[in-house]
Amino acid sequence: MRRLPPGPHGLPPELVERNQRERLIAAMAEVCGERGYAESSVAEIAKRAGVSTASFYRQFKDRRECMLVSFEELFGRLLAGIEAACARESDRQDRALAMARATAELLAGDPPTARLLSIEILACGERGVRAQQQAIERFAALLRGGGEPPLPDPAWTISAAIFARVGKGAAEGEAPVAAELEAIAAQL
Repeated sequence: MRRLPPGPHGLPPELVERNQRERLIAAMAEVCGERGYAESSVAEIAKRAGVSTASFYRQFKDRRECMLVSFEELFGRLLAGIEAACARESDRQDRALAMARATAELLAGDPPTARLLSIEILACGERGVRAQQQAIERFAALLRGGGEPPLPDPAWTISAAIFARVGKGAAEGEAPVAAELEAIAAQL
């Protein structure tokens, strides 16, 4: 997201706010990717986004809220890409492989997002864990193609394993590899 020109520019305030919010979300992922959530600060996130700390606080109550919103936004983008890839597949196994491939392709080029979604969100405590668990459930629902999950739910297990593998790679500075995620998905 590019920074808007400084000073009076005649742009609607909503556009300016949306642009700042997008830059703050990107900055949260970048800072967490470099330093980790625990070592990040509002001042550093705002500086990276090119906004004042006052602008940060107009957008978010605190750093945790920024992280949770960033997780939802970035996960929503990932899920949209995965849904598009899975929409072409009618068979559950083919959907699982498409999900694995799309996850690897979308996150391989964006290590900060991979790290935020799989590792750093957990530093937000119970709310972060709950957000990640809900994301895993959304992946599983996509694999199931609707309907109630059987117990134990193999789609949830596969989804959680893919999240865990992305997190392991992110922690080691490695991009997700489609073949590895496909091998996990093939267990469905």
